[in-house]
Amino acid sequence: MVLNVPADVVPVCSRCGTTLERQPLVRPLPLLVFLAVGTALLSLAIPGLIPPAPRQLPVDPAFPSTKA
Repeated sequence: MVLNVPADVVPVCSRCGTTLERQPLVRPLPLLVFLAVGTALLSLAIPGLIPPAPRQLPVDPAFPSTKA
């Protein structure tokens, strides 16, 4: 099986002998849709994976600190 067929040669099926059409490995539009949807889902999921930072309570100057 030859994967890199020269440009001037027409590929032929080894079983039935019919000529084959050249097709792109990946069609651009479905690939673009897949990447756009995947990126959107991933960007929505990342904030849920990061835990929120603990909130610091405000220090009230009226109460003395218990730290020595």
